Amino acid sequence: FNNFLLQKLPKAWAKAAYPCLKPLASWVQDFMDRIGFMNRWLLEGPPMSFWVPCFFFPQGFMTAAMQMHARATKIAIDDLVWVTDVTSTKEPGELTGPASSGVNVHGFFLEGCGWNDADGLAESEMGVLFVSLPVVWLKPTKRSELVADKEINNVFRTSPPGYLCPLYKTSERKGTLSTTGHSTNFVMYAELRTSSSQDHWICRGVALLCMLDT
Repeated sequence: FNNFLLQKLPKAWAKAAYPCLKPLASWVQDFMDRIGFMNRWLLEGPPMSFWVPCFFFPQGFMTAAMQMHARATKIAIDDLVWVTDVTSTKEPGELTGPASSGVNVHGFFLEGCGWNDADGLAESEMGVLFVSLPVVWLKPTKRSELVADKEINNVFRTSPPGYLCPLYKTSERKGTLSTTGHSTNFVMYAELRTSSSQDHWICRGVALLCMLDT
């Protein structure tokens, strides 16, 4: 009862649920939105863009999408990695069809910077803490077509390189290793277009979030 008064998620719920820092009312709405997305997928078929933050385990969805591409092209899945191509489509409802390969995804928020279609990452506007990222095309690409990162194992980059932006489920930006070997919070690195250096955005603490705390 106290949790309802204080708008906090009950511990029993949090133990069984996905990581989330939202107050109780927002958590319930977010939970219903997730059910709604899954229900539409079941009844209407695969969407043109997938709301990745709604998945309990986003890495599982990405692996499944990569497996489908690997089987269709007969390329070994171990030879493929994701390349993130941020499109100019602001809302998934504006799409006219699915991605030609891989998947379109949406629902991410940039913290620590802004975004424009011409240059990619941009300085934050005054008073704006978060901006919504347009629809992202997750494009399966052969490792041989990319450049291996010198500092991070199993990360491959385009040329010229962009900013390797970490994607987290929540704004805590921390987690623990689960039994699957994956972090409970970190999802992946997304390489985003930029005209500035990697260090420039690291100093600003730029990261992608799957959800806000409100």
